[in-house]
Amino acid sequence: ICLVFFTEWCPHCTNYSGVFHDPKVVEQTKHFVMIRLDKDKNEPLSRQYAPDGQYIPRTFFLSSAGVLEADVHAPRDQSRYFYDEKDPTSLLAGMDAALTKAKTK
Repeated sequence: ICLVFFTEWCPHCTNYSGVFHDPKVVEQTKHFVMIRLDKDKNEPLSRQYAPDGQYIPRTFFLSSAGVLEADVHAPRDQSRYFYDEKDPTSLLAGMDAALTKAKTK
């Protein structure tokens, strides 16, 4: 599962949505259940999936049981689930890591 929290008013979220139009990302999304939730309209879930804060956009990879794969994240020390909003490279790496982890379970 790939879970993305966003808001309609966030310019970073708007930029990040463009990453999902990249042909490589489109191809990878075929291997995931993709869920996009407005943080403002889904506050309880946003709080549930906020291991390092409720910043936006946040992208999580979850097991099929809905458990956060905490070690699959962007290559950052802070705001670890904030992937590059303009370059799909880091998101693709996260997707690859999530798929690899799913295959080993």
